[in-house]
Amino acid sequence: MSQPRLKKVYSKKRIKILLFILGSTFFMSYCVDAVDGMSSQDITANLDQDINNDIEDIELTPWTPEPEPPPPECIECKWYFCPPLSEVWKKEICFNICEDPNVLHSESDCIQYMECDPAQYLIDEVSCITEDGYPGTQQKVCNKGLIQYTDCITDCNEELCNYEDDDCDGEIDEGQLNECNECGIIPAEICDGIDNDCDGTTDEDLIQPCSTACGVGYEMCFDGNWISCNAPPVNEEICDGLDNDCDGAIDEDLNCVCTIQDIGVLFPCQEDPLLCGQGYKTCECIDKNCTQLTMTDCYALCYWIPPADPSDICDPLIGMPLNEEECNNFDDNCNQLIDEDLYASCYTGPEGTLMVGICVPGEVTCLEGTWGNYDDDEDFIPYYCEGEVVPQEEICNGLDDDCDGIADWGEEMKETDVLFIVDWSGSMGDEMDAVMIALNQFAQSFSDEEVINWAFMRGPVSHGINDERLELFQDLVGFSDFLASLSTMGSTTGWNGNSTAFEMLLDAIYLAVNNITANLPKAIADLMWIGQSPGVGPNVVESSPPLQKFNVSWRPGANRVIIVFTDENPQTYLVPNLSLLDVKSAISGTPQLKLYTFSRNAGAIQWKDLAATGNGKWFYLTNDPTLMYANLMEIIDEVCQGGSSE
Repeated sequence: MSQPRLKKVYSKKRIKILLFILGSTFFMSYCVDAVDGMSSQDITANLDQDINNDIEDIELTPWTPEPEPPPPECIECKWYFCPPLSEVWKKEICFNICEDPNVLHSESDCIQYMECDPAQYLIDEVSCITEDGYPGTQQKVCNKGLIQYTDCITDCNEELCNYEDDDCDGEIDEGQLNECNECGIIPAEICDGIDNDCDGTTDEDLIQPCSTACGVGYEMCFDGNWISCNAPPVNEEICDGLDNDCDGAIDEDLNCVCTIQDIGVLFPCQEDPLLCGQGYKTCECIDKNCTQLTMTDCYALCYWIPPADPSDICDPLIGMPLNEEECNNFDDNCNQLIDEDLYASCYTGPEGTLMVGICVPGEVTCLEGTWGNYDDDEDFIPYYCEGEVVPQEEICNGLDDDCDGIADWGEEMKETDVLFIVDWSGSMGDEMDAVMIALNQFAQSFSDEEVINWAFMRGPVSHGINDERLELFQDLVGFSDFLASLSTMGSTTGWNGNSTAFEMLLDAIYLAVNNITANLPKAIADLMWIGQSPGVGPNVVESSPPLQKFNVSWRPGANRVIIVFTDENPQTYLVPNLSLLDVKSAISGTPQLKLYTFSRNAGAIQWKDLAATGNGKWFYLTNDPTLMYANLMEIIDEVCQGGSSE
């Protein structure tokens, strides 16, 4: 056991000496203030007396010196946990083990040792967003004292048409429902007086085969009813030696089939067994008393009336050739051809519509006694009126499509410039097929060269080995030139095999309106493509035409329609970059503009925002050409009927 150290205490003598030393420092001052006449001995004596008095008044306190630190071998330190245990903090506590009992030597502050308690692996489940932008959950775990997060797991997927919210955005089947607001393909139109395919018209373009006892034909639907069957009618049987009611019997149940007065009267005929031309038949008695009469077969006139010249040979099966061939499956002109070169005009539309608006007649030809025509496979279709145009659904194209004498619902079609901006990247394969098919159908409906002009912009397009650029492939032109451009683009420079990836369509919209907008936050002169600064970014190089001359030839005063197709988010590759607000400002400052956007769910919020700013509408990008065409028709009808937006 260690010996206690002796404590040192100041003696009065030592205190006195100390005070004397201190007092000597102000001795001279004291002397100056002393009473005149006092000797130095008196002054010293008085000072000593004062010091003694002061010493008596001092309360002495014993002084304990700091203990000497223990040697290192006596110190033992350990780490101890401290709260909060959820994050695991610790502090170091050291003891002097050379003392008995051990004496606390030191204690540190709490410091964080681990982020979490490794004994509790699962800390929490938290919300997260997947790389595809879907909401999900992930686990917050403690892995060897470190907080980590597992992969973001979601049940959300690309929206499908299944009446469920697959992409978890609060909307069900958005962009997936058909025109009837249902899943699946658009229902086929049927003849029931209902708009089954939800295109705004009822029972349109419906025809079906029809027949009578005398043959087959076609009929059309009107207001839920099948009408205008053009099959050969069943006529009332008359006494003419023909099967008028097509029941297989001739002149049946008629007293006039043959009467006594008809015996020997020659009736014209063109039928078996006569081979060609016109022959005759007559009534004759079956018995001696002529109680029963019958009609003979059809033979040549020489069979009934012998020629005047006995040398003339009579062939009873060769009749008198007629000047004109008839559609009766018979060789009327005896040229050994049946029903040859017979053509006639035809029309199956409603009465009163022929030669009104677009409605014109077609043509039929004769085959084996039946009028009809041939389809694209060269198959003969009875009663098919090739080339006829019957009333159609009215669309905004400057024409009277429904043949009611009024074009475009009485609206005058205004000059309109239409610009297509198309994502030409490699990921747009199937969608581009649908777009191009629909564009061809779409353009063919609007052949007015003066009223509607068309333009086509695409990007990114490969340029050189690794570069990509934006192209104004076709500036505004009439229908025929535009359609020719589409055909060359699909056959010579199509997207198949395209590997471009930098979709600069946000820039494309900005450039499209730069020469007609009142708001241009970033001047074109201050912009450049990012690939023109080596090492700065992607190889997006000079556009065609060049950036400073990139102007669409909009017609003054015309309505403007921009239609964008893409499967990506809005992107910019101009320097400085354009913001969504920059482009929205340029759009809002463009008079008489409607902007329509087609996109997938990626970027749908931004594309919807842009379309709304441009007084237009967002559509889901589909690879179904039929649905794509229907959407485009909706756009042009809206433009026609809704007028322009100033």
